[in-house]
Amino acid sequence: MPELRPYRRVLALIDFDDLDCQTAEKALSLARLNQAELDFLHLIEPDGVLDGGYPSGNPRATAESLEKASLRRLNFLAAQLGAAEATCHALHGPLRQGFLRHTKLWQPDLIVTGEHHAYLTGTHDVLILSASKRPHRGKLLARLMNMLGSRSCTAGA
Repeated sequence: MPELRPYRRVLALIDFDDLDCQTAEKALSLARLNQAELDFLHLIEPDGVLDGGYPSGNPRATAESLEKASLRRLNFLAAQLGAAEATCHALHGPLRQGFLRHTKLWQPDLIVTGEHHAYLTGTHDVLILSASKRPHRGKLLARLMNMLGSRSCTAGA
């Protein structure tokens, strides 16, 4: 039987939704358990509604502003969890392209996410924390995993 290698790089895909805390905590726990590098990534999809109506009149400036704001949120999440070792990245653009570009550069062994995304393919392992979209399938396991791995992000605040 082949020997299991510990993860060297753990990527938490943060969507700024209700599962952020659990996603970040699970990724942090697994990174510390494996003595791995930890990365928080938020992908920002361009908003077609804003086309031609960007606040500054400049789509690139708006993208940079959105990336800066997302980085502040990611850094705040990392600080809240005591994850000073986490690096944070925010990328504006088509989700698949941003994800593939980041994973090609960073080469994570494990990706932790709150929901399934079509672009999650690659040579890495993927841990999805949300319940299955199919009725009654996987909900009990997802609840159990969430209960076992969850602590409130606001605990002690």
